[in-house]
Amino acid sequence: MPLKTTPKTLVSIAGAILLVALLVVPSFWVFRQIKTAANARSQAYQAIVHAEKLLGTLSDADTDRRRYTLTGGEAILEPYLADHDGVRGHLADLRRLTRANAALAHLEAMVPLVDAQLAEISKLIEWRRDHPKGAAVAIADSGQDTRLMDAIRSEMRGYIQIEEGEVARYDAELQSNIAVLFVILVLISLFTILVALSFVFVMYRQTQQRIKNLVHLETRHLLQNQLDTNNKLQQVNATLQESEEKLAVTLNSIGDAVIATDAEARVRILNPIAEQLTGWAMAEAVGHPVDEVFQIINQETRQPAVAPVLDTLAHGTVQGLANHTVLIARDGRECSIADSCAPIRDRDGRVVGAVLVFRNVTEEYAVQRSLRDSAALIQTILNAVEPVAQPGDIKFVNQTRASIEPKASLTHQM
Repeated sequence: MPLKTTPKTLVSIAGAILLVALLVVPSFWVFRQIKTAANARSQAYQAIVHAEKLLGTLSDADTDRRRYTLTGGEAILEPYLADHDGVRGHLADLRRLTRANAALAHLEAMVPLVDAQLAEISKLIEWRRDHPKGAAVAIADSGQDTRLMDAIRSEMRGYIQIEEGEVARYDAELQSNIAVLFVILVLISLFTILVALSFVFVMYRQTQQRIKNLVHLETRHLLQNQLDTNNKLQQVNATLQESEEKLAVTLNSIGDAVIATDAEARVRILNPIAEQLTGWAMAEAVGHPVDEVFQIINQETRQPAVAPVLDTLAHGTVQGLANHTVLIARDGRECSIADSCAPIRDRDGRVVGAVLVFRNVTEEYAVQRSLRDSAALIQTILNAVEPVAQPGDIKFVNQTRASIEPKASLTHQM
């Protein structure tokens, strides 16, 4: 998700750029000051070096002049001639390098003295060439050149002192500018770090806000899905509850007893007739094995009989009880029953339980037994009276037999 550029963000960026400019521009100015001070210091130092060289050159020239005066050797003049030309070059360099007015005044005062000194040296050399040794020595010892050199040294000391003061001043200015530049660089570094931290913080806040927005949207989406799911579950529960109510009404309306089990042959449902015959309430029977609730025995042998539920679950087929099966209720009551058991299948056809339907046939068995006994008694009577009966009586007997035989046949079938 791209960052949104808001007026507040633009103002912050503009302010940061302005602050950077306020720090960077002075740093460039201070750097130029440092460069200028360094050049000026180097120039003043070079002026001192040239001044010392000039003074040394003059001293060497005077020394060469004295040696020539004493010895008269022309070879001694070669260094002098080189020094004589170097003096003019040093003076030109000093004029180029000198900035301080006071030092320039000493330099201007020194120029005629240097010229006079060079002229005096040249004069003495010429005198030595034209006159004997003694006269030249006398001129050399007159002290004129010595006074000139002293005056030159005096002016040179003043010049050097001023230039050394300039060097010291430029050193101090250089150190001060370096300190200012260091402070500015520190401020720029701190400001850069602050801006970076601020940017990171802003990015973090915006990222957190985006995450919160996404979480909020996702939460709303999940809540909406949950609400939709809850509504669907409520509808399903309502449908299931309605189905269960209909099933309960249906089971309660059935005149036979009904027991439903799961795939493990545990009781799940009992209708009221089943509760009455077994003596178990549904709340108590649910979860118990069907053999505990539906206890049956053979009426003649009094041996336990196997409930058809297990065969139905094992084979997936409809099973029924044999005749003369007795159900023993929880309180010990007994009743003859007739039942059938069918499998319960899911959508895939798998057996997931069984439903056992049975009814109390004790009274039916009693009626059948009574009918069989009555039929046998009547048959015995008919057999006894049939040989002596009159034709009209025979017709009555035949009608009676016709009415009894179907009932006897039905009793025999049951």
